[in-house]
Amino acid sequence: MSFNAAAERVRARMHSRMFSYRAIFLHPESNDPPARWWQPAYWRKPTGGDLNVSAEVVMRDLARYCYVTRPTLKVSQVTQQSDALAMAFAEGRRDVFNRITALCNLTSDQIERIAQRTADND
Repeated sequence: MSFNAAAERVRARMHSRMFSYRAIFLHPESNDPPARWWQPAYWRKPTGGDLNVSAEVVMRDLARYCYVTRPTLKVSQVTQQSDALAMAFAEGRRDVFNRITALCNLTSDQIERIAQRTADND
């Protein structure tokens, strides 16, 4: 694979990831204002469903970043012993992923599918 082809693949992946995050976390530019706290739409409990393409990309990226498929045990390169602070930091990342999946009402099958695809891409 030439350098230009590899660079194009990396650029395409980053571009896709950037637009996926924007599609999920930014409000769409429309004339419809977001639901206010006194409106019934605000109080509806979200139901867990299939993830759209952007959400799938973002969740795979977060799963990779949050050590979903890897152990959080960290060994210090200096002392060759387990590093409790680094391990706590990694567990904090994993806790954030678990919180996001809980708030999105994802099933264990959906989480397993995301983790499997993440492991396949590594």
